[in-house]
Amino acid sequence: MLNRRLIEAPLDAIDYVITHELCHVTEPHHGATFFELLGKVMPDWRRRKQRRERAMA
Repeated sequence: MLNRRLIEAPLDAIDYVITHELCHVTEPHHGATFFELLGKVMPDWRRRKQRRERAMA
């Protein structure tokens, strides 16, 4: 389930949210393995997450 307000976020932030959720298919929890996977598929995830947080504030 995605937040309806996500449509207001920049596209790279939306990509981050969708990629984050897809990583949960393999790794259900926010452990080290999850963030390792997220970093492999999206090396700049921290920057994108910050943009999403600013857009959703």
